[in-house]
Amino acid sequence: MEPEIKSSRSLLTRLTFFVAGFVLIQCVQLWLLAMRAIKANQIGLQLTVSIAYLASFGLLIWLLVRVVSQERKAAIWHRISGLDVKLAVGGFVAFYVIEMGLGTLNQLLFNQQQTQNTQTINTLMGSSPWTFYLLAFSATFLSPVIEELLFRGYLFNAFFKKDQLWLPVVVSGVVFSLAHASSNPVSFLIYALLGAILMWVYRQTDNLATSISLHFLNNFIAMGLTILNLNH
Repeated sequence: MEPEIKSSRSLLTRLTFFVAGFVLIQCVQLWLLAMRAIKANQIGLQLTVSIAYLASFGLLIWLLVRVVSQERKAAIWHRISGLDVKLAVGGFVAFYVIEMGLGTLNQLLFNQQQTQNTQTINTLMGSSPWTFYLLAFSATFLSPVIEELLFRGYLFNAFFKKDQLWLPVVVSGVVFSLAHASSNPVSFLIYALLGAILMWVYRQTDNLATSISLHFLNNFIAMGLTILNLNH
């Protein structure tokens, strides 16, 4: 007999929670758009929006930890083992190969040196010092946490059987890419494969701390390159 999906919630409720999380992740960034409309001398308002932006991340992380824990009914992360590190390193190497290979293809076919998502980040970071530092911090340290909680932790534990691997890998890749505003099929495939690798690492380790660490490493390097490009 096949193991059943663990959730005690109805499919409609689980879908509603997932869609709500998906939308909220996008909405958090609206604070940065609001920041662009604030004049440079309005320090108090800029500080208020900054606090609201970071508080929104904190609240969303808290909510996601709760719902993932309720679906999983066990610890969602634990100490990273030596095997976890090896799998994360392998995932990072796969990231690099995919981003280099498909990035070149994206440039050849669509004359894009960067994905639309990266271009949007560059535009926001260049709009003001406040958005620069807020986005540099959140994209590196906060986005990996909320995205792994939703696109790996909640997605798998709410919708799939515990012994499934490839179907959640594919589904996670697709929905992860949908959240990153791709403008052509190649950039969509880049994010889909990155999301798929993150789910594969999560399934192999059963540890969100590992996929979060891999996601953090990727974003840390990407953000470092973005900052270097903006300073030239």
